[in-house]
Amino acid sequence: MTLSPQGASGASAELDRLLPVFQFTERHQITVRADTAAAFAAVEAIDLSDSTIARVLQAIWRIPARLFLGPVPPKSMSTRDFIPLSRIPPRDLVRGLVAGAGRRSWTPEEFAAHPGPGFKLAWGFTVTALGEGTCRIDTETRVLCCDAATRRWFTVYWMIIRPWSGLIRRDMLRLMKRRAERRL
Repeated sequence: MTLSPQGASGASAELDRLLPVFQFTERHQITVRADTAAAFAAVEAIDLSDSTIARVLQAIWRIPARLFLGPVPPKSMSTRDFIPLSRIPPRDLVRGLVAGAGRRSWTPEEFAAHPGPGFKLAWGFTVTALGEGTCRIDTETRVLCCDAATRRWFTVYWMIIRPWSGLIRRDMLRLMKRRAERRL
């Protein structure tokens, strides 16, 4: 995998600031008949547990994970498990994860500067006004593997998980759209 440089995706400046270089990415978008404030509120309010697809896929994942990884966390992953990195209403929201660092609390600056080992994941949302009462919600997930061993492992993991991860993100966008449009 090659590293993608800053700005390659047209993502928000916040996502570019926090994780400008990455090896893996997944992008999706949806058009919403609502103003940016309603769409941003929907982005903030959504949780992985709101998606039936996410709950089912996480339950399925937990079966082989127990066999191959040993003990897994007692609950499915939630949006609250991500580190809040940036919130600039009504446009940008970025959350992150850092694997292999042994700590849960990070400032945005610490996240951006962390050299590894393990990987860093940034999950960004951008709300863009399109005019005439519509906007677009973009989501992009970026992953930077900070060392060669993690990159080898994550490459295999990404090939398996990416289609399912994309399905979850599209479902979450659909739920955000429904929530934002209900506010009209």
